[in-house]
Amino acid sequence: MRKKLIGFLAVFACFLMLTGCGSSAGSEEAQEIPQETKSLLFSNTEMTVQQMEQVVTDGTLEDYKDFPVVYSGIQSWESAKKEVGTVDFTTDADGNGSADCFEDVSISVDEDENYIVTVKVTGDKKDANVVATYYKDLSDYVNLVTNVNYTKGELMQQAGLNTLLGMGTTFFVLILLSLIIAGFGKFFVSWDKSKAEKARKKDEESKKSSDSFVTAKPAPTQASLAPQAAAGDDALIAVIAAAVSAYREQEEPNVGPDDFVVRKIRRVGRR
Repeated sequence: MRKKLIGFLAVFACFLMLTGCGSSAGSEEAQEIPQETKSLLFSNTEMTVQQMEQVVTDGTLEDYKDFPVVYSGIQSWESAKKEVGTVDFTTDADGNGSADCFEDVSISVDEDENYIVTVKVTGDKKDANVVATYYKDLSDYVNLVTNVNYTKGELMQQAGLNTLLGMGTTFFVLILLSLIIAGFGKFFVSWDKSKAEKARKKDEESKKSSDSFVTAKPAPTQASLAPQAAAGDDALIAVIAAAVSAYREQEEPNVGPDDFVVRKIRRVGRR
């Protein structure tokens, strides 16, 4: 039973391998592009690059706004030209009918059977790859873009600059936030102190105001006591005079009440 199972698995594995080989052969056959199509794609891409250069030179980019793919492709070429430099489209040293600035042509097919053509364009400063994607019926562009070819050193330099820029921006923002937070802290501390100082001054003013209303009754002076003493003596004289008058009426009924005058009263024991 075990030998039969191993034999079945081996046969199944061979079947899968044969199927894979058949699929690979079929895929390669499907990817085969006729030479006439390759020549047409290359010549069309070469012409496209020259036309983009002419548009950039003439400054007529805005005339292609109604064609988004072409408009974007020309913008990409214009941006790349700043680093690629001058491109010579006239020199054909080998006489093959193609300018020497075009080299390393590659053509492939994507999953939608669209044609992808990559042409290397050489400038006096750098090289760039123009990638043009065409519909499978060659009716129009799917995409058009230019990529500048950088060396490993330049790529590392750009990566380092991007890293420094990103980290610098991050630290700058963090420092700015720290300064803002510190400024807010000082502002609120100063505001609290000012508020406390105002409250303290207000309490002191309120206390002074209440003290001015609640005052002690002043002690009587000698000048204020003199009228009171005089008024007390007059009352005492009147009382004594009335008592003397009543006494004389009882003891001496023939004497009139106005026959005597009380002129001075002196307390016993005092001068």
